[in-house]
Amino acid sequence: MQKYLTALFLIIILSSCNNNLSRLSKLNPSLGLSHVQNTESNYNIDLSRDAKFTSKSFKYTDTSGKEKFINDAVRDEVTGEMVSMVYLDEIVVSAKSQNIPERNGVIRLDFIVKTPSILQDSRWQIDMLPVLSRGKDTMYFNRILISGEEFKRAQEKGYRRYEKYLRSIIPDDVDFLEVYTDLPNLILFLERNLPESRVISGERDDDLITAFGVTEKSAVEHYVKQWLIDRNNKRKAEKEKYFYKYVKNPYLRDIKLDSVIQMGNGDFEYHYSQEILTNDKSSKLFLNLYGQVRDINGMCFELKPCDTIVYSVSSMVGFIDTTTRYKKKIIERKAIATMAAFIDFKVGKADIIDTLSNNAIELEKIKKALNGVLSNEVFVLDSLILTASSSPEGAFALNQSLSSQRASSIQKYCEVYIKSFDEEVVSYELGTKNEIQNSSPLSEVNSLIIQKTIPEDWDRLRILILDDTILSSKEKLLYCFKIQDLDERERAMSSYKREYKYLREKIYPQLRRVNFTFNLHRKGMVKDTIHTTEIDFLYMNGLVLLKERKYEEALAILLDYKDFNTAIAHISLGHDRSAEEILLSCPDTAYKIYLMAVLSARKGDEEQAVKFFLRSKELNFSMAYRGGLDPEISSLIRKYNLNKDLFE
Repeated sequence: MQKYLTALFLIIILSSCNNNLSRLSKLNPSLGLSHVQNTESNYNIDLSRDAKFTSKSFKYTDTSGKEKFINDAVRDEVTGEMVSMVYLDEIVVSAKSQNIPERNGVIRLDFIVKTPSILQDSRWQIDMLPVLSRGKDTMYFNRILISGEEFKRAQEKGYRRYEKYLRSIIPDDVDFLEVYTDLPNLILFLERNLPESRVISGERDDDLITAFGVTEKSAVEHYVKQWLIDRNNKRKAEKEKYFYKYVKNPYLRDIKLDSVIQMGNGDFEYHYSQEILTNDKSSKLFLNLYGQVRDINGMCFELKPCDTIVYSVSSMVGFIDTTTRYKKKIIERKAIATMAAFIDFKVGKADIIDTLSNNAIELEKIKKALNGVLSNEVFVLDSLILTASSSPEGAFALNQSLSSQRASSIQKYCEVYIKSFDEEVVSYELGTKNEIQNSSPLSEVNSLIIQKTIPEDWDRLRILILDDTILSSKEKLLYCFKIQDLDERERAMSSYKREYKYLREKIYPQLRRVNFTFNLHRKGMVKDTIHTTEIDFLYMNGLVLLKERKYEEALAILLDYKDFNTAIAHISLGHDRSAEEILLSCPDTAYKIYLMAVLSARKGDEEQAVKFFLRSKELNFSMAYRGGLDPEISSLIRKYNLNKDLFE
């Protein structure tokens, strides 16, 4: 009877809780989401009457010579006296859209989350998740959790029960024999029947056997508490099951709660502040708030989403000067192109063998270079200089002869390749003479190629030795360069066996090369130079980065230009002094003067900021509307009623 009453009592309690939560479905309550008013204070704009600005009354003269007195007092229309203004607490109007500024590449979102009193219950937890949409991207902010006292106690109790369950599991690092066997009887058995066994000390010997045929292993297995092992394994396997049995509402991570204010009507408000980095999709932001209510039994009720609030983000990129920028360019009639090829030859031979070493790759590189020059639509070939060099091993006279022969072989190879071209597609000529005479260049191809040789390239060898990071004892090798006789110099270097071996294997092959120098000129161009302009694509790329709000990358490009757009990049990153220095040298436009107003306000020069703003309005009246978007200016507009002409 007692068990029946207890079960009935639990059913009544659970039904009561469920009914309590289920009543929300009838009322269908929702969370509140609204903007924070006076966002200037979030951007270090001091709105106090005397804390920051000392200039409270000043005179402004517009371009027509008309004087205006700016102050924080008004003239009484009846008496004509100046009367101090009294600032009343503002009336809060909840709007679904709000203009906020971007500063230093960061956007700060401030909003109020409101939970009605009907959602406040000691047995409940309210889980709220702000979700921001920016273009196609979705950002999940940290949750706000509000837990009732009974809910919190039940949550903590569940964790205590689960921790007790975990403590009942035997750890893996325990002594197996001590925990999982009938150790006293096992020891007694071994002492009587296997006294030589050392299994208790951790040394097993499966070959040990008693007089009646029982092995050491069998003896240990006989005394194992298998039921205890099975129970422990089951408990380990069921950890997750018991976690959800005891913990109806697990602790959640990444929780944020800035402040709590209890309203007079019983509602609660939470001021949430979140900073996000700006990007090219940051001009319009959409914020939603999703929520659910959970009770102590793990039951959950999804709250209907609140209305979306919108942020229109203002930034300085709206002031970008998008005028295409050009740069001067000097076009030279003549041009030079160079390349190097490394052709290997057999010892003492000058014949080109394409299957030797990497010759096939190097010869293909030569043909590709010739093809590029011969079929070029802009340049024509005046001459090709082949400079063949060799390494210094062996006699100088032999190297000189071989270099000349090998250069001749490469020249013939190039001539054969050039003559294989169709004359109609060849665009090279023998200078201006052939341009005028329109003669065939293929018949005179041998006069195009000039052959030079460097029998032993000692100059390059010296450079390679100095630049090498592996070669040791460089001083000994470099000292040999003082010997004037080249054959004696090479013999002296060969006396250093280890270093000379490295030279022949790693450095000498780099000296056996052919340098190609193509002397070109532009088709149809007579003057030596032409001055022209072209689009400065580097600068224009900087503007693209600036529009995409990638300020640091943009500034890296625009820094050397020091123009209006460079100043915008500086302002966007908070480099106010650098921005001001550049703006002072820029022409007086409405945009420039407006930005000077922003910078003056940031410095605390209220009078100068107001004058700059009024001047920018004179030049472009749309600045009156822009001023409402930037906290530096909007606070001054309200303080001095600077936009009263909008309503006159």
